[in-house]
Amino acid sequence: MTNSPDQSDARLIHLLPHLHRKREQAKAPTHRSELLLDDASVDRLVRIDASMPPIAGEQDGIDHITALALGVSSGAFYPQIATEDAPAAAAALGFAEMEIMLQTAGEYNPAFARLVATNAATAGVHIRSVHTLEHYHQVLSPYARRAAEGREMMERAIEFAVTVGASILVWHGPTRRSVQEPAAWDRFIEETKALATQCGEVGITLALENVSRCALAHVRDVTAFARMLGDFPENALGYVFDPFQAAEAGANPFMMLAAMGNRVVNVHISDWLESDPTERHLPPGDGDLPWPALTRAIAGSGYQGPLVVEGSLGEGDTVATRVRQMMEPLVRSVFPFPPRGGHLPAPTSLPLGVQKGIQLFNQRQFYAQHEVIEHEWHAERTEVRQLYQGLLQIGVGFHHALNGNYKGALALLNDGADKVAHFTPTALGIDTGRLVRETQDCIEQITVLGERNIAAFEPDRIPLIHLVS
Repeated sequence: MTNSPDQSDARLIHLLPHLHRKREQAKAPTHRSELLLDDASVDRLVRIDASMPPIAGEQDGIDHITALALGVSSGAFYPQIATEDAPAAAAALGFAEMEIMLQTAGEYNPAFARLVATNAATAGVHIRSVHTLEHYHQVLSPYARRAAEGREMMERAIEFAVTVGASILVWHGPTRRSVQEPAAWDRFIEETKALATQCGEVGITLALENVSRCALAHVRDVTAFARMLGDFPENALGYVFDPFQAAEAGANPFMMLAAMGNRVVNVHISDWLESDPTERHLPPGDGDLPWPALTRAIAGSGYQGPLVVEGSLGEGDTVATRVRQMMEPLVRSVFPFPPRGGHLPAPTSLPLGVQKGIQLFNQRQFYAQHEVIEHEWHAERTEVRQLYQGLLQIGVGFHHALNGNYKGALALLNDGADKVAHFTPTALGIDTGRLVRETQDCIEQITVLGERNIAAFEPDRIPLIHLVS
């Protein structure tokens, strides 16, 4: 199955049996290679002039929550604090839930698991998930002994999770290189099914993470994998969503989250710095990821667990305090209202990202405003997302006009104005009626000028976005 470069397949796969949707039975490709796009990747930021509307019923079966919570990984204390001492360190910083990240072969030992369980109980910390160490689980290795030992180590990890009372076992899966061929991809599916079955038998969910170097690094990989989920034991397999890993892989974090659907059972948070990708797993807030929009998108997906801090917290409480000061206001106020039948009411005020985008629009930084508002467009799940998209389309339309792109300017300005027109005369404090009128005046001038004379378009005619009380 292939799509044109202007299409995204992130919405095409019905991901969850929990939503009780009918799975496509016929003509479903079995290999990932059959699902790749022609000459394009859904992992870039979705084209704003080729967006897809929500599928009817796409939010069915999702019970939204009023807030998220913060948890922490023992990996956030590595290497300064030993894994067995991490529960006490987490408790000292005020974390009630945590993930244990196994760091050595010896930490897979049952006696070590009992020690960690005892320490967690003493500290009053709940261990929700256990994170396996990638290179100990090379179950797809062509070397039979390595593959067999990888499965044996996975069995130890499952036993560890049972001992410490965890309900989730995190696995990176195989490397991307190891599953390039269709036969290897099929083997990955079968190995995962076997491991998920083992986990399901003891009440644990096997959770695959979108790690940048591994099999599910890109949106197209997750959508391909999603076609197989109907054959897995229900509730035995889910995803770990990691926006840092998505950014590092060049994937759109919002589309990655959408592709994972209602199967997200764990979320890792650390930050990514575009100007210096070598600075990995930064504390949330120390990089470029749009956390206000991401927290809303995560909560809007129906996820009800903690956001597990993986970014390094160093020693002492300085970094942890900074992370809390940045994240806690976001997670506490994601949805400041009670659930209403599983559907979201429209917002009553502009999110900070849209406010910033309007400032950039009025400063004539049209491309920058598009990038900022696009995060909020991805995160929003009510009809007002169409307003956000209209605003950013108008901005990019003027960007095209100022750069001599006649067809692009008209297409985006017309489409954007049409979308904003649904929210006139005012919406969320924006004078939408005035914006639409003044944008239409510009459209008329550009149309009269024609493609040959687009350079004569008068920039002073570009409107501002005015706010009303």
